[in-house]
Amino acid sequence: MIPFKSLVIVGGGTAGWLAATYLQRALGANPAHPVSITLIESEDISSIGVGEATLPSLRQTLRTIGIPEADLFGRAEATLKNGIRFVGWREGGDEAAGDRYDHPFDTPIAAEGYSTMTHWLNLKQRGLMQQPFTEVGVVQPALMDAMRSPKLMASPAYDAPISYGYHLDAVLLAHLLRDAGIRNGVRHVVGTVEQVELNEAGIAAVRLKDGARHAADFFIDCSGFSSLLLGKALQVPFQSYGDTLLCDRAVACPVEHENPGGALRSYTVSTAQKSGWTWDIDLQSRKGTGYVYASRFCSDDEAAATLAACNAGRKAIGEPRVLRMRVGRHVRAWEKNCLALGLSSGFIEPLESTGIYLIEHALQLWLDYLPVRPGAQAARECYNGLMADLYDELHDFVLLHYVISQRRDTPFWRAYTEEVKLSDRLQALLALWREKLPSATDINRHLSTFGAHNWFYILSGMRHLPEHGSAQSPFIPPEHSRAALARIEKIRAAAVAQSPSMREYAQKMHAAAANAPRS
Repeated sequence: MIPFKSLVIVGGGTAGWLAATYLQRALGANPAHPVSITLIESEDISSIGVGEATLPSLRQTLRTIGIPEADLFGRAEATLKNGIRFVGWREGGDEAAGDRYDHPFDTPIAAEGYSTMTHWLNLKQRGLMQQPFTEVGVVQPALMDAMRSPKLMASPAYDAPISYGYHLDAVLLAHLLRDAGIRNGVRHVVGTVEQVELNEAGIAAVRLKDGARHAADFFIDCSGFSSLLLGKALQVPFQSYGDTLLCDRAVACPVEHENPGGALRSYTVSTAQKSGWTWDIDLQSRKGTGYVYASRFCSDDEAAATLAACNAGRKAIGEPRVLRMRVGRHVRAWEKNCLALGLSSGFIEPLESTGIYLIEHALQLWLDYLPVRPGAQAARECYNGLMADLYDELHDFVLLHYVISQRRDTPFWRAYTEEVKLSDRLQALLALWREKLPSATDINRHLSTFGAHNWFYILSGMRHLPEHGSAQSPFIPPEHSRAALARIEKIRAAAVAQSPSMREYAQKMHAAAANAPRS
């Protein structure tokens, strides 16, 4: 017995087409048990292009789907991402004043028996280290400073000596996925859902404005914040994070490069503002910029003016677009015969680029828990518990960036540092990390998106370190720690020397895409 023979996806964009192409590859390989996949999207609704940065997980997802990596550069404006640079989050200063820190993708290595995190803190608490950890303990910030690619010119597709993500145009990515899906057999229907028919199994069919009726065994809701199937039709309750994650709007505006053909940054810049933060991302032919803010403290006009000031000297490409964000999650992402993905399921503000990742993770996890017979409950309940736990963990990770800030200069920052209530889990972790450095057993989850080192990058960058240093330090001779960090410095220098500039690598891949044969 197979759980279903037909599947309808409501909604396009990145979520819908990522689901369609991934599931077509995963479920459509056996001609003896064909699965019909139909995607319905409205021509009246444009994709929300806020999430133009990704986590490294997208590489394996696209490899599985069969998208050539060069096509990301040739058709989706891609550049590569070494990590995020945070400016002004600690004290409200600028980069020149040293108020910055990095969250790279690479993991600190062990040397001389201890992690470089421990070696760095050993020297720091002895008064022998002044530099931030990411300037001495890991590699990718050196590539960020030099605007270098994390990939070498000869690196195979989707592989590199070091981990990396992408900056890309999310709308163009959706178009790339759409073409691949249609080419591989996904049925594409353009129309607007006007009615949802229910039955005991959940959803029986959807009717479009033109009268067409589309029935299926299973439905996937990719309708965005409106959550037409899971939220409206099946009435699964929504749990808001709005009282703790205060940013609920964004204004976005692409701009031209100041110097077309000049150097491209291989990292995202996140700059703290009076009522939120701005992002600045280098794509090949333009910059993606925006301001994520709390409407409680900032009007749309004020936000647009702030973004315009940040973009002074850059020519805007189109008008600024205000996006309203519903931050939180539905209490169940899988209800009866309906699975919600992306914004239809939940949303964590875009600070750590988790939007596309949550779609990927949900799809992969759903396939793991897909029951043999329709209507089975145990797998569905376990899936829902895991997804809810993941959203809550990501909520805490993003919240960390705000609540340990030393800023008290605006009502927004005072609300975060003096009023927002932390979850019991985050309170316990911060209490623990006042006494020790983060380690894997503190997280204690096999499916955690961000490991102990990711939490450490934020804590160390915000100078929120163990109050009395590391208990291991008395047992580590300082010369051992110096030797460990000297080894890292050699690796950093070699990486910069060997890596092409981000512009050079992007040009190479764009040319490769242009010259590739088309089927």
